[in-house]
Amino acid sequence: MEIQQTHRKINRPIISLALVGVLMGTELGANTPNDPIHSESRAFFTTVIIPAIVGGIATGAAVGTVSGLLSWGLKQAEQANKAPDKPDKVWRIQAGRGFDNFPHKQYDLYKSLLSSKIDGGWDWGNAARHYWVKDGQWNKLEVDMQNAVGTYNLSGLINFTGGDLDVNMQKATLRLGQFNGNSFTSFKDGANRTTRVNFDAKNILIDNFVEINNRVGSGAGRKASSTVLTLKSSEKITSRENAEISLYDGATLNLVSSSNQSVDLYGKVWMGRLQYVGAYLAPSYSTIDTSKVQGEMNFRHLAVGDQNAAQAGIIANKKTNIGTLDLWQSAGLSIITPPEGGYESKTKDNPQNNPKNDAQKTEIQPTQVIDGPFAGGKDTVVNIFHLNTKADGTLRAGGFKASLSTNAAHLHIGEGGVNLSNQASGRTLLVENLTGNITVEGTLRVNNQVGGAAIAGSSANFEFKAGEDTNNATATFNNDIHLGKAVNLRVDAHTANFNGNIYLGKSTNLRVNGHTAHFKNIDATKSDNGLNTSTLDFSGVTDKVNINKLTTAATNVNIKNFDIKELVVTTRVQSFGQYTIFGENIGDKSRIGVVSLQTGYSPAYSGGVTFKGGKKLVIDEIYHAPWNYFDARNVTDVEINKRILFGAPGNIAGKTGLMFNNLTLNSNASMDYGKDLDLTIQGHFTNNQGTMNLFVQDGRVATLNAGHQASMIFNNLVDSTTGFYKPLIKINNAQNLTKNKEHVLVKARNIDYNLVGVQGASYDNISASNTNLQEQFKERLALYNNNNRMDTCVVRKDNLNDIKACGMAIGNQSMVNNPENYKYLEGKAWKNTGINKTANNTTIAVNLGNNSTPTNSTTDTTNLPTNTTNNARFASYALIKNAPFAHSATPNLVAINQHDFGTIESVFELANRSSDIDTLYANSGAQGRDLLQTLLIDSHDAGYARTMIDATSANEITQQLNAATTTLNNIASLEHKTSGLQTLSLSNAMILNSRLVNLSRKHTNHIDSFAKRLQALKDQRFASLESAAEVLYQFAPKYEKPTNVWANAIGGTSLNNGSNASLYGTSAGVDAYLNGEVEAIVGGFGSYGYSSFSNQANSLNSGANNTNFGVYSRIFANQHEFDFEAQGALGSDQSSLNFKSALLQDLNQSYHYLAYSATTRASYGYDFAFFRNALVLKPSVGVSYNHLGSTNFKSNSNQVALSNGSSSQHLFNANANVEARYYYGDTSYFYMNAGVLQEFARFGSNNAVSLNTFKVNATRNPLNTHARVMMGGELQLAKEVFLNLGVVYLHNLISNASHFASNLGMRYSF
Repeated sequence: MEIQQTHRKINRPIISLALVGVLMGTELGANTPNDPIHSESRAFFTTVIIPAIVGGIATGAAVGTVSGLLSWGLKQAEQANKAPDKPDKVWRIQAGRGFDNFPHKQYDLYKSLLSSKIDGGWDWGNAARHYWVKDGQWNKLEVDMQNAVGTYNLSGLINFTGGDLDVNMQKATLRLGQFNGNSFTSFKDGANRTTRVNFDAKNILIDNFVEINNRVGSGAGRKASSTVLTLKSSEKITSRENAEISLYDGATLNLVSSSNQSVDLYGKVWMGRLQYVGAYLAPSYSTIDTSKVQGEMNFRHLAVGDQNAAQAGIIANKKTNIGTLDLWQSAGLSIITPPEGGYESKTKDNPQNNPKNDAQKTEIQPTQVIDGPFAGGKDTVVNIFHLNTKADGTLRAGGFKASLSTNAAHLHIGEGGVNLSNQASGRTLLVENLTGNITVEGTLRVNNQVGGAAIAGSSANFEFKAGEDTNNATATFNNDIHLGKAVNLRVDAHTANFNGNIYLGKSTNLRVNGHTAHFKNIDATKSDNGLNTSTLDFSGVTDKVNINKLTTAATNVNIKNFDIKELVVTTRVQSFGQYTIFGENIGDKSRIGVVSLQTGYSPAYSGGVTFKGGKKLVIDEIYHAPWNYFDARNVTDVEINKRILFGAPGNIAGKTGLMFNNLTLNSNASMDYGKDLDLTIQGHFTNNQGTMNLFVQDGRVATLNAGHQASMIFNNLVDSTTGFYKPLIKINNAQNLTKNKEHVLVKARNIDYNLVGVQGASYDNISASNTNLQEQFKERLALYNNNNRMDTCVVRKDNLNDIKACGMAIGNQSMVNNPENYKYLEGKAWKNTGINKTANNTTIAVNLGNNSTPTNSTTDTTNLPTNTTNNARFASYALIKNAPFAHSATPNLVAINQHDFGTIESVFELANRSSDIDTLYANSGAQGRDLLQTLLIDSHDAGYARTMIDATSANEITQQLNAATTTLNNIASLEHKTSGLQTLSLSNAMILNSRLVNLSRKHTNHIDSFAKRLQALKDQRFASLESAAEVLYQFAPKYEKPTNVWANAIGGTSLNNGSNASLYGTSAGVDAYLNGEVEAIVGGFGSYGYSSFSNQANSLNSGANNTNFGVYSRIFANQHEFDFEAQGALGSDQSSLNFKSALLQDLNQSYHYLAYSATTRASYGYDFAFFRNALVLKPSVGVSYNHLGSTNFKSNSNQVALSNGSSSQHLFNANANVEARYYYGDTSYFYMNAGVLQEFARFGSNNAVSLNTFKVNATRNPLNTHARVMMGGELQLAKEVFLNLGVVYLHNLISNASHFASNLGMRYSF
């Protein structure tokens, strides 16, 4: 029967869709639209396919975990029928002679073989022609073409309605749709028969459309039942771009490919295709099974749904790639990937375990094994470049939801991103990976617009859920996310990573649930009033939310535990009292780096943030601005680590600037304000060694009021720039204070004062002179006129500038102009009695009267104690605890007479250990002193240095410094940094020498091919030959097998001053003996070695990955040998310093750098041969050039980090050697080489290694002289396989360092 051969384009209306319920209800395939399954809100494949197929639950059949989903595809078709699909009649066709002769010939499959057993006719009910197996759809046609070759075209077999068709053409190519498409379908009748069509070919190419389970003709007549199309290939399955594959309701497509090649469907694949408007009102179901595809599965364009609630499933292999995935607004797609180990169930149903008991009346049925849901294997991946939904204007309460679900280890959505088409009543897209991770590379769009908006009541909703079943998966978004108005995003994952910025529009909800969440920058500034307020709902994150920068306006923020690097609170003209609210209890671990309140101008242009509750909030910096507030009164404690800066106050009713319950200013933090202080503290205020910087404005400063208690906690740390105790309260421009008026600085119900040690612990022994803590606090209350202190002046010996500075501070022009008249103040501290300080249990205040004036050397002065050290000089001053004099004009001052304050010497002097300074210089030198200065003073402060020195004797200090400087000098030396490369190069030198010895053989015992030797002597006269042995030797192994591949295991060690370096690795290469116009050896090699280093104290440990590569050659001219070599090397070193002493603990760090080298060598030698070339003595001389270098150090330390250190050095060497070779047998040999290498020139550059300001002096070696001896040999193991062994020893005659290396290797000749 003829079938149509002209090209046909699909022109059926594509509007709505329904497919058979092959896998629904109580029986797989029972199409019951009114079944409760249709009312489930979750996608059908989540509720049925995943538990039934993936989980192995198939009511009425023991499907298990679907052992081979191809068989499941067939079984689901069988289950769809109430009666077994047994054919009434089986027709068989076999391709005979001729079909196996022409591999390049093309055949028409239908005309050539199928037509004789396929009937066709007109279907009046559907007004279309259709085809069936001869004598009816209840029959089966089997076509045996397993020996056929060539290409077989099947084109225009449209509306094939059954029965089953099985074509076996394993050696041939099947081409579907050369001129027209094909469709395979079924008729729904009382038996609900399933049509099964199988093609088994070598290659399958789809050129035109393929339809599966379509209705015949218009579709208005008889419905289709179910159809399974199986395409099986041993090599390749491909569809062209215009070849559309359509799966209608009840369709299953099985793809099987046994090769590692990918299956590529370039044409559109449409699951849930609709044939005409209103075809079905019920959802449709279709399946694609790719579980038997060995390579990757590629869909260029996959569509699910045709304006109906289509549900589709892909039973996938390990890797599925989809270019564009289109989901209809109510469609669902589940992609099920294989578990670890594959789909094969580890537990099988075994009827033998349940034998029938004839003694019982009740028959025991076989046990059914049911497995639960599983996770995809660790290497399962689903890649989708672009995910898109489509929608129409249909209205529905609650809107519509499209879904994508999988169980793959990784679901990856590419740079094409995600587009959600939104319409009235709203649309939702759910992307769910039940057991694995989700990564989205591209943007989220609404109606194809980045930042596209919706309307209230018709919101657009993105939902991403990762690891819902495992609770251990990650959702990652690598692009910026723009959520327009009424566009919501929900992410559920154990860990959520947002690596791009997030921009929220009005009425937007960003919700994250999981264990931790990490955000880059979040901008929520577009929301403004109650209706348009946006929400950040992170209350479902159980551990911590990390945000780099959060910018808010009218925003509801629900976070329980957070770390926000920067919080910016904006002001908007449409705020109208709607501010940012942290609506959850923030606990006791929340932290904000910087709080920045932007400036507003009126209640309508204002901003603010309120915290509902919490135990503790730590803030590094907070910047106040008018018409903006920060209300943390419901948080028990707020601590400031760095700074609070106040601006002018605003006036928001019921809101005042910064509001706290309890506020603590931590050590090294500052609080800056002037005449206005927009601050409310309803509980306690604690200044824990911080600084309150007050700036006089309009003759006054503001008062800090604490609702309950204020605590002033201070220590004995000294300000290195002034020599005074670090002030807790510092009044700047104090000369402008209104005179003779008490200016209250701090007011509280109770104020207490506490002195703590350098490390924060209270002093145990405070002498009677220091028991008055209020008086000691006054020394930390400082008044400044510009940079000059007003309340106390200290004048050093022979320093008129101190007198001038004192005069400028107190406004005494005489002291400025005539400092010589006040030289009686030298060596004294003078107190300005015109300033009165108050520090009691309720008030801290100052009263600036008329400044007093120095009159003599005794009034209001205190002598600075002198130092008895020889060659003393007055340089600076400092304050210490337990001063040896009572409170007088200026308590607690002591002189530092020999060294400037802020130097390590001054710390020794304060500790009354001036003699240890000389010990330090004598035993450790200036470099040791500078290292100590860097470790204790420059990286910390004098207080820390004092603590460390008090705990360490002078002898121990010098010992530790000497050990440290020795180690630092060593690591800075280029010789150390390139030691791994040098050891690797030494190992290769030994191997290459062994290769050259091997290929330089001129001796053989090989006489098996004597006939060939005689043939070679034909027409030759012996007198004309230099040696008859030359002719015979042309049959030696190196001529017969001139090319060699070799590989060696290498190891080496170096010993130098107690340090130990080792290396192990491998080297491989290829070389050949050339016997043309020029007799030569040429070869190349590459090697890898891992080297490690540790010094005697184990304070320096290194590990390096080293590579070496190069070429080598030897040219022969009679007895003369010329050797040439060139090589390069690169090493990546990771080192660590691990000093155990507390004094050197800041040196401990890890660092890394690269080392490199380039080398060229040339040498000349002459062979003296004995015993027919069996013994060879060869003296030689040579020269070489080395370029060594390293990059700068990169350290992980934030305290005393190693930096710089790059080096470059050029070395020129000469060498002299003597070598003995002994050859025996045809292939074996032994050699020994001894020589001396002398460096005769060296120059280069060095970027000194630094530790902050400390410069490390790299160890510099003189020109070195080395003695070297190496030996080795080779034995034959098999015909072309050889074993070789070698050792080398190198000794530096100058530094006494030793290097040893060995190798064990194999060679194959061919």
